[in-house]
Amino acid sequence: MFGKLEHAKHVDVVKDIEVVEDFLEDVNADVKVLLKELRQLRELEQERQVAKSGVVHVNLETQAGVFDRILERYGFFQEDVDINGLRLQKVAKVYLKNCQKVGLSDLVSEKKQDEKWKFHW
Repeated sequence: MFGKLEHAKHVDVVKDIEVVEDFLEDVNADVKVLLKELRQLRELEQERQVAKSGVVHVNLETQAGVFDRILERYGFFQEDVDINGLRLQKVAKVYLKNCQKVGLSDLVSEKKQDEKWKFHW
């Protein structure tokens, strides 16, 4: 009775779809940078495995720098994927509400039974 009132947040479906589109258009650039860094890390690790003891320290310090860049960029990438996934889930829920409003109850029931529409990802 005295708790906070929950107000349904307005979802701007078109804007959210555009944001997801923009993200997906930029994914290739992010992936290319990550792949370049991962290849460098692999090469450094291969070198470390055959390196003499005096060079191993330098190699591992270089790997630390590469790891720093990978972990930071991958963290940003993961956050962007998660945020856009949540955005897409909200858009899908609005879609189902719109279907329900116009009487497509069978379609809504079907989609609610479908595992991918339960958003367990």
